Amino acid sequence: MKIIDIKAVTYRFPIFLGLTILVFSSVSCAKKKSEQKDGTLMELRSVQKSHTWYYFTQDGFEKCDLPQKAPAVPEKPWTEAVRISSAGSVPSTEGGANSYQAYALVNHGGILAIKNDGVEFFKDRSIFTSETADSLVFSKGVPIFYLYKSTFFNQLQEPFSQTAEPAQKPTHRPFLVEFNPSAKLFFPLVSYENLHLAREDQVTGYVWNGKTWACSAKRKPDANRFEFSYFTWEPYVQLSELSPALNTEDMLLFKPSSEDEYKKLILPKLYNSAPEKVEELLSPIPSEFPFYLIWRDESGTTPLSYYQSGNGASPVSAHGIEAPLAGYVACVFADGTTYIKKTAADSQTVAFRLPLMPAGYNYGEVAIAGNYLYVAWEQTIFYKTGRSGFISVNLEDVLAQATAAKDKKQD
Repeated sequence: MKIIDIKAVTYRFPIFLGLTILVFSSVSCAKKKSEQKDGTLMELRSVQKSHTWYYFTQDGFEKCDLPQKAPAVPEKPWTEAVRISSAGSVPSTEGGANSYQAYALVNHGGILAIKNDGVEFFKDRSIFTSETADSLVFSKGVPIFYLYKSTFFNQLQEPFSQTAEPAQKPTHRPFLVEFNPSAKLFFPLVSYENLHLAREDQVTGYVWNGKTWACSAKRKPDANRFEFSYFTWEPYVQLSELSPALNTEDMLLFKPSSEDEYKKLILPKLYNSAPEKVEELLSPIPSEFPFYLIWRDESGTTPLSYYQSGNGASPVSAHGIEAPLAGYVACVFADGTTYIKKTAADSQTVAFRLPLMPAGYNYGEVAIAGNYLYVAWEQTIFYKTGRSGFISVNLEDVLAQATAAKDKKQD
C-alpha cells in the first residue's frame, strides 16, 4: 500500500504549462444563449503551484515533471493497458470525515482510494491480472465495478503476453466486484455463472439505475460469428450480501430484454435535457460548440451521457461530476478545459485549462476529494495506450486566484 501526501508536493512549471484561469459571471439558464458570448471574464496569470503529475508503474504510481517525461511503456490495446478506466466521487448520503471521498479504477492495476490529504493504491492480482476492469458505480458509498475480457484485444495480446495465468482457474469467474473500504479488500459479488453465462461469454456493458441491472452479453458459438443477448436482473438482497457461492435462484430475479431496450438506456440524450445544474455549470459554452458529455451525478449509479451537436463538427469528449461531500460540480474536456463551481447557491463558475500536453495525450476520467481535483491522463495511439497516470489540482489555489482577479477588476 502506498500513501502520498498531496499537500506536501509542489512543482514549478513554465508559464505556458501552468493553469490558465477564466472567471465567468453567473448567468441563469434562461439567459445563457444571449449572454454567454459577452459575459464577464478575464484571463489570470498562470498558477505555478497548483498541480502535480503522477504516472503508473508496475507497482503503483510515482511523481513526474511532465507526462511525456514518464518512462516509456509498451503500447497495448486500451482494454489491456494500465490506465484509469473509471472514476468518481462518493455520493453525499454516504461516507464521513475519515472515509475515502473518491475512487479511481485502474485497469490491470487496482483501485486508487482518495482522501483530501492523499491517495492510497490497493491491488489484488487475482482480480486485476487477466481481466479488464471498468464501469465504477457506488452502492451505499462502496465502489463496485465489473470484469470482462475483450474477445479481440485479449487474443491479440496473448502471443506477446508475459503475464502468467493462474495454474488453476477459480471456481467462479467474477463479474461484479466490490472494494470494501473498511477491510481494504476486494470481494466478488456476482459471477458469470450466477448470470447463467458460460466462462467464455463476455458482458460487454451494463446500466444500473440503483435497482435494476441491464446487461449486454456476447458469445462466440463458432469461429465466424457472435451472438448477443440482453437481460435485466435485480438482487433480492443488498448488493453487499451477494456472493458467487450462493444459489442464483435465491439471489437474483431475471427478466429477458432486447437490443432496442438496451440501446434506449445507453444512447446519449440531447443536451437540452441535461439537469439544470449541468446547464448552469456549462453556461459559458456557446450552443455552436459540439461536445459529448459523460455526467456522473450524486446517485452513484451508471453515469448518463449528453450530446450537443453544435455546428456539426466532431464533438469534443468531456467528463462531468457532482462531488457533494467536497461541495463541487465540475466538468473536464479532453483538451484540459475545465469548468468548476461550488455547490453553494451564490457561487460562480470558474473555468481554467489544465496544463497543455503534447499531441496524442488526452485527459479523461474525473474525481474530486476535499479540495483536490483528480483527472486521468493517457497517451493514445489509435486503439492503444502508452503512458498513463493522473494529475491532482489544488482547487483552493485556483479559486483563490479567481477571487483575487474578480476583486482586482472591481477595484
